[in-house]
Amino acid sequence: MRKKLITAIPPDEILKIKEISKARVEIKILEAEAYFGMPRWRIVIDGSDGEVEKFMGVLMRSRAGG
Repeated sequence: MRKKLITAIPPDEILKIKEISKARVEIKILEAEAYFGMPRWRIVIDGSDGEVEKFMGVLMRSRAGG
């Protein structure tokens, strides 16, 4: 499965979330155009369906504050 996101989450935080999730996914981080001066990142996540969903679950919870 491949999932693509555009986000304002800094690359170092994305990689930290990957470590916390223990998901076996490959993450590619590319710079996207700024949005109202705020840097944004294009994230490509590759892995099995279950592993990508595992990473996405931790990502959503970590950014939602719980």
